Amino acid sequence: MRTHVGAASRSLARAGKTSSVASAHRLAGLRSILILTQVFPPELHPTAVMVRELAEHLAVRGWRVTVGAGFPHHPHGRILPGYSRRPFLRERLGDIDVVRAWHLVSPTRSVVRRGAAYATQALATALAGTLSCRPDVVLVIGPPLVGPALGWCVARAHGAKLVNVIYDIYPDIAVETGAITRPSLIAAARAAERFQYWAADRTIVLSDGFRRTLRDKGVPERKLAVVPVWLDPDEIQPAPRDNAWRRENDIPLDATVVLYAGTIGLVSGATVVADAARLLQHRRDILLLLVGEGAARDAVGARARAYGLTNMRLLPLQPRARLREVQATADIGLVTLAAGRGRTSVPSKVLGYMAAGRPVLAAVDADSDTAMQVVSGGAGVACAPDNPEALAAAAVRLVDDAAGRARMGAAARATFLQHFARGAVLDRYAQLLEEVVRG
Repeated sequence: MRTHVGAASRSLARAGKTSSVASAHRLAGLRSILILTQVFPPELHPTAVMVRELAEHLAVRGWRVTVGAGFPHHPHGRILPGYSRRPFLRERLGDIDVVRAWHLVSPTRSVVRRGAAYATQALATALAGTLSCRPDVVLVIGPPLVGPALGWCVARAHGAKLVNVIYDIYPDIAVETGAITRPSLIAAARAAERFQYWAADRTIVLSDGFRRTLRDKGVPERKLAVVPVWLDPDEIQPAPRDNAWRRENDIPLDATVVLYAGTIGLVSGATVVADAARLLQHRRDILLLLVGEGAARDAVGARARAYGLTNMRLLPLQPRARLREVQATADIGLVTLAAGRGRTSVPSKVLGYMAAGRPVLAAVDADSDTAMQVVSGGAGVACAPDNPEALAAAAVRLVDDAAGRARMGAAARATFLQHFARGAVLDRYAQLLEEVVRG
């Protein structure tokens, strides 16, 4: 895992060619930012990679950047090798300072232990933030509810502005999935939600649908901004189906691969993939491939074993360096969300499929941001969520329409380049943060 640490350092050092410019800007008295984040490299979570890229971009633009985080432990709930248990750790990665603080971790699915790990990590991230140089703005990227509240404390301590990034709308998700049911806890979570919107100078959301949802909750329009997630268009590009990763994993070249790549979370409703695979067992040319980790992965695997499926495979989370090959192995990219979850969640895995030039099959609510993102640009098709018959039928239609898949794949890549390419989105982030600091 030390190689991951080195890779993160090399990635952050890519801004070195412009570091002299950044240093000159800092000497001229430009801005300082503290980013509080739930995940950060060497963790391979997509959000960790995006936070790193945002930090790099801001450093190049002349910001003094500090990242406050816990010790890396995603996805298995164990501190990664190379990081010893100590109260605090400081790292210098390129032009970025990283301050980490110790917290509990839990490799089990126990709600109590995971809750304790979650709470102590949020506190550790905030404590790490208090050790940074005085920022002009504190940017909070998770964990939900607790992170923004603690971020407000850190911002107040430093006399800084506060910006929250909302990737999923909590506590709506927790209530709708039954993760919290006790009325007193729900009331407390709702109070924390109201506080985070009140406390923030700006709240950044991922989509227009999220903005409408928060506006309906009473958040003033002037406090809201839409900035989508992004990917590096050079990192993931259209590539051949026949590649080393495919061969290493014994995926037949004549199989039409429907790929689910990314977090297999509770809100994903991903068990529908196993149910659809059961209906597709007569189609020996179709392989449903799930690559990733998450709270629902075990349930999906258990259902596949119970059905005795041979047309579905689960593989673990892959190194970032292999992501282009993983995406290229797909003929169709698959995203699922449980019914009703499209209002509160926008899966980022869609961007990987689009960047790779693959058509997207979205088993999501028809009025969700994900469905509109896929269908409006001709990048794929949508079907009803939690409906294995609908998913199986949509998969067959795509599999049997090679020309249609090619058109959708080209449209997917074009849509990605227009709306989700890294440079333009990160410029938007920088402009927003500068506006906030100027007041």
